[in-house]
Amino acid sequence: MSKTTNFHNTKFVSFDGSININSQCHFPNNSHDLEQIPNNFPRIGRGGGYSYAAPSFGKNILSQDMTSFDKILEFDEKTKTVVVESGITLKKLLNWSFKKKLFLKIQPGHPDITIGGCIGSNVHGKNPYKDGDFINVVLEIKLYHPEHGIIILNRNQNSEIFELTCGGLGLTGIILSAKIQLDVLPSDRMIFERTPVDSLMDTVKLFQKNLDVDFISSWHIGSSSKKFFGKGIAYKGIFADNFKNNKLILPKNESLTSLSRSRLPFSIWNKITGPIAYSLYRYREIKSPKSYEKNIFDSFFPFGGNAKYYHLFYGKNGLVEYQILVDFNKVEDFINDLTKLIEIEKPPLILIFLKPFRGNQKYLRYTGSGISFALNFQRSFITSNFLSKLDNLLISYGAILHVIKGPSKRVVQTCFSEYSKFVEDLKKFDPKRIYKSDLSEKLDL
Repeated sequence: MSKTTNFHNTKFVSFDGSININSQCHFPNNSHDLEQIPNNFPRIGRGGGYSYAAPSFGKNILSQDMTSFDKILEFDEKTKTVVVESGITLKKLLNWSFKKKLFLKIQPGHPDITIGGCIGSNVHGKNPYKDGDFINVVLEIKLYHPEHGIIILNRNQNSEIFELTCGGLGLTGIILSAKIQLDVLPSDRMIFERTPVDSLMDTVKLFQKNLDVDFISSWHIGSSSKKFFGKGIAYKGIFADNFKNNKLILPKNESLTSLSRSRLPFSIWNKITGPIAYSLYRYREIKSPKSYEKNIFDSFFPFGGNAKYYHLFYGKNGLVEYQILVDFNKVEDFINDLTKLIEIEKPPLILIFLKPFRGNQKYLRYTGSGISFALNFQRSFITSNFLSKLDNLLISYGAILHVIKGPSKRVVQTCFSEYSKFVEDLKKFDPKRIYKSDLSEKLDL
């Protein structure tokens, strides 16, 4: 390997705390640095490190940290398109685009996630039913692969590899840059409305009446007790109709990382503290004004502020997030069966988050038409046993599970109709399977 590039032995920890691996990390400064690695050396790209499971590192796998690739390369004011390097964070892009009254309409909740990570995971934003998933805003990708060199991917050129790369978990190569579609930013603020809900099904019905808003989601207490289970708050938001400030308000606190998240030695959340804490929080929300206003940064990135303590309180062992997408027509029956299973098994389920989705499922992407359920558990032996039964429930409903959250190989192979095609197409493009990770090896990708 080249002496001009930087290599460090690094302790990698997945954001959910499930995986801890010591391996080597490479910090390239340009595409030439990438070319210095021997072609037979297994590797994977890495961005902000906010993924659950381990799609950006693995044992005896070189992680290539792309965070120095963080420049804005081109901007077309007429088409509202921007070309950015893959290591640029959502926070940096928003700070730049805000000054032009533009924004990226599809973005997850952590400000330090990179554009490359958004593409590799095909993330969703604040209303996936209205806006779709991240592939919808990606116009072109510049990709590096040692066997193919630097290639351009879009819907007309190398379209098969473009499709394979969006949601491809970084397995097609290193994303160097991407051309992204921006939208006009209507305001520097969003107007939210909070609605108390008594059950998961109440929320689904509320969603169905408000699918065209800019922001829609809910949280629910996950207790096995009928007294608490399913009670929560639904939120819908729209952009305000004007600007109050011409300067973006950035947070004072640093975002939580995979290492700082695990600094508490034990979990504060459990079957007792979770229902009590969130019942009190729900009571406070109910007593608060129904309508309220938040600045853009806090609206887009709830985990860039005080909400980060939610993850911190899971302690060193971390959390388990099990995220599934259930077809609209099956949601009511699924909720009934899920409720029964939780009542019987009594897992340490803390919260459940809901969002409506719309899209066409392809390869291993987490998209389709239905309701997304994100179940957050305290990590424990009881949880592991419960998840195997939840796997069976998921399969029985023909639902799909978010691959980036670390599901079992059995579930991924069963619930994704194009699992085999994804593997076959990867091997066609990369017969040597140079790019791999702990996650890809566990899923036999």
